[in-house]
Amino acid sequence: MSQSQLTHITSQPERDRRYAELRAMMADNDLGALVICSRGDEFVRGRVQYVSDIFQWAGRGFVVLPATGEAVFIVDPLWGLGYAMRSGWLNDYRVPDNAGDEIGSIISDLGLKSGQIGVVGLADITAVADFESMKKALPDATFNDATDLFDDIRAIKSEEELDNVRETSDMLRTAFQALEAQIRPGVREIDVLAEAHRLCRQLGGMEGIALMGRPPFNSFSPGGSGGVIEKDDVIVIDLEWGGPSGYWVELRRVYSFAPPTSKQQKYWESRVESFAACVDAMKTGQSSTTVLDARDAVYKKYGQHADGVIAYTAHGIGVDSLEPPWVPGKDRIMQENMLINLHPAIKFDDPDEGLALGGISIADNVIVTKDGGVRTTDQEDHWIVLG
Repeated sequence: MSQSQLTHITSQPERDRRYAELRAMMADNDLGALVICSRGDEFVRGRVQYVSDIFQWAGRGFVVLPATGEAVFIVDPLWGLGYAMRSGWLNDYRVPDNAGDEIGSIISDLGLKSGQIGVVGLADITAVADFESMKKALPDATFNDATDLFDDIRAIKSEEELDNVRETSDMLRTAFQALEAQIRPGVREIDVLAEAHRLCRQLGGMEGIALMGRPPFNSFSPGGSGGVIEKDDVIVIDLEWGGPSGYWVELRRVYSFAPPTSKQQKYWESRVESFAACVDAMKTGQSSTTVLDARDAVYKKYGQHADGVIAYTAHGIGVDSLEPPWVPGKDRIMQENMLINLHPAIKFDDPDEGLALGGISIADNVIVTKDGGVRTTDQEDHWIVLG
């Protein structure tokens, strides 16, 4: 019998590049090894995928990457090793009773039991029990938080990574085009979103979400409410998916069955203009907060604002759906080939206006360049009127 083929395997030169850059960082910070922690969800599994090509749907996982020598994958029994071993990057895969004890043993065997160890994920997702076990197993070691050091390296994408992102963009363009045939009055939200999932899976997507919003825009629904689409609706669909390579794109489109009203059209124009201004602001050497400045300059022109809003207007994206930088909250100096997903946040002083217009929005991935951002999917934004 033939075995299914994995679609998320990086090339050997790309693997070598990542290890070389991480090990240079380790040398600069006097780290003998990295313990890279992950969890089986779309926000933090990518750290382990980045150094092993292991795509982990469940459980807690770790890669111990020494300054020299072979890396080791450790995982809890919930996930196991069968799928992980097919990635073919590493040679040592383990399922211990206690991950922290096993990590301590690996580091001791490397001769680093009194060395400096960087823990990637310590700032956000490393389980307390695992970290306490590591410390107990390595009482003479010094543990340093290496989360930002690691994430700052993977924030800058190689050409191979950008090609992976473009592949996901192509997938979502195709899915949206096919999905338009399903959006019509009388169809349930849940049926449209189920078709979105089917299309993305059929096109090779590894994992993702499909959201829909309709007035009143209280929120976007992740699975469809069971409500029925009506002929006077504005329908906003957000697809956020890791494509065949596991690289994520979030893309959003707006639909209706009649042309937008004058009020809707004016608001849509402000969204298009603010989005374009944010894209233009994504220039090498600029602070990521300049994206907010560009957004707010357009908002002021239209009598809008986002004062006090802490929801992200932009955030890094790649093998995780959320990577640094994110704004507001985790500023970075933007560098060539950083990849940022953009969906400018806004605040409505009039709650009724927010319910009527608030979900009408745009999202897409943007590559940072010296001349400003380059979108990976849609080069122009259109309010799509379905016949």
